[in-house]
Amino acid sequence: MNLKIAQVIGLNTDQKAAQVSSGVRGDNSFFAVLDLTCDDAFTKGRQILSQLSDFYFDFEGSPAEKLSATFEEAKEKFAASQYSLLLASSSGKALYLIFSGEVEVYLKRDEKLSSLLSVGSSSQLISGFLQGGDRLLFSTKSLTGFLGEDLEKSLNLPLEVFEQEITDRIGASNLENQGLAGLVVEIQEEEKEEIPSLEQEVYESTPGVTSDDSPRSSKIINYLVTPLVVFKKFFAIYFPRSGKVRLIMAVILIVVIALGVGLKVKAGKDVARDVTFNQALQQARDDFSAAKGLSSLNPSDAKAKLDSARQNLDKALSLKPKEAQAQDLKKQIEAESGSILQQSTASEFPVFLDMDLIKKNFRASQMSLSGNNLLLLDRSVKTLVAVDLTKKSNQILAGSDQLGEATLASLNGGLAFVFSKDKGVLRVDTGSQKVTSVSKVDRDWGEILDLAGFAGNVYLLDLANPSATGSASSPQAGSGQIWKYLPTADGYSDSREYLSKNTKTNFANSLRMQIESSIYILKSGGEILRFTKGDKDNFGLEGLDKGVKDPKSIFTSSDTDNLYVLDSGNSRLLILTKTGKYKGQISGEKFASASDVVVDEKGKKVYLLEGSKIYSVDLK
Repeated sequence: MNLKIAQVIGLNTDQKAAQVSSGVRGDNSFFAVLDLTCDDAFTKGRQILSQLSDFYFDFEGSPAEKLSATFEEAKEKFAASQYSLLLASSSGKALYLIFSGEVEVYLKRDEKLSSLLSVGSSSQLISGFLQGGDRLLFSTKSLTGFLGEDLEKSLNLPLEVFEQEITDRIGASNLENQGLAGLVVEIQEEEKEEIPSLEQEVYESTPGVTSDDSPRSSKIINYLVTPLVVFKKFFAIYFPRSGKVRLIMAVILIVVIALGVGLKVKAGKDVARDVTFNQALQQARDDFSAAKGLSSLNPSDAKAKLDSARQNLDKALSLKPKEAQAQDLKKQIEAESGSILQQSTASEFPVFLDMDLIKKNFRASQMSLSGNNLLLLDRSVKTLVAVDLTKKSNQILAGSDQLGEATLASLNGGLAFVFSKDKGVLRVDTGSQKVTSVSKVDRDWGEILDLAGFAGNVYLLDLANPSATGSASSPQAGSGQIWKYLPTADGYSDSREYLSKNTKTNFANSLRMQIESSIYILKSGGEILRFTKGDKDNFGLEGLDKGVKDPKSIFTSSDTDNLYVLDSGNSRLLILTKTGKYKGQISGEKFASASDVVVDEKGKKVYLLEGSKIYSVDLK
């Protein structure tokens, strides 16, 4: 049996190291997983594992005796240290295991995942039989705990993808001293040697014909070559050796040989086409399998694998358009691509709330969500309304007398913040409905495009700062600003510049601003800017199947794991990580016409605002 091996190792230190070792000599193999705590653990562990491998292969005896003796040798070498150790060996189809401490062995056979150490105890030799297609995971318990619910999905990945994916996940976690190490071994059946057929023997005795021709062409050649041999012997026995007869034979032989050469050339082309087709089809299968395995682990990489599968399948179909296996794979990819890419379609958008029931002709263009409450502002009649999502109740918080020329509103906990062109920035207590001032109209303001409350602070997105070079109607690049107001004992501080002195940016064509630990700003072309502690971050969208078109809004908060983009031009809601990587999307007609979106991840609901109505759709 052939073995295919992959390994993953976490971050080690001088005091704690998790390592693996593997060796194959002929029909015998040796594997070890070690988690060691001592001085100079990394160097000591590596040296001892190498010595144990040599000891196993040099020891005389049966595989079981060799492994037991190696385990005793290991106990002596690690006697003064704290350690967990797994030793395994295979000989033919037999597998032997022995262990001590926090280690695991899992067997993936067909669709079933089994723990092999559960049948034995520490220092006890365990044995069993392997079969082709089995996958074994030898690891520390820390690694299986790290993989968690993704363990079985990870073991379904191709080995090279498994090794890269898990190594990247461990590296991204920055975990040290966690004892993360493991080996994955795939059991592959050896190809059986084929007994030569009569046709092959004829080929070997016939110049210019080889046994690796395609089956269809081989039969044709056989029909020509076999009669040719008989024909030649027949002429040699029954016809006189005259020059005329020889001439006739020569002509016949030349014609037949020419036909044979032509068929051989064609057969060679057929073989080359078959090889290219099979390679492209197998690569498409491998990429498709990897895409399914990565679907929940890494949607961006899953998309790349799916794209590769489609490209290789197109290549295969260009060679054999009607080949059944390729057509079947095409149907599978078409059927499962949506789930792999985390794509879903919403056909129903029930009305969650008709705001005409709150106040006749109430209209809003934006919403703000905090906890279980929504905040909406009607700019025409200057009415501020709060909606409890759980109770589906509502209350009017303030009117035009208190709000003045109000244009923007944001909710942060129990406080609503409003930007008014004539009254400045206001704070409304949603419990007492008391309205107080955060800031009067400031001459440093240019064109205030959005505001947001976060952690008690108030932020204003200023498209153009007229105090900088340029004017509000013709802003200079870098002239925009984000103003910040902090709560004090007497109210709020004066305006402060959020952006650092060295941060230059242009907020032209900006649409919305959202805040969690960072500030996100959506621009009309689909670009998203991100700022952290006043500095601009490197941020870009990754893994999208097509670009963002005519976006209307974004949503994120400290209560969400994701960043959401209302991509109205593509009638979809994009689900992204907060670093911009694609995670999924929901398509539907309301995503094209809605003006704003908020997402309740805990309640698994998306809320869309369109005129006087709020629609809801399930978040999958």
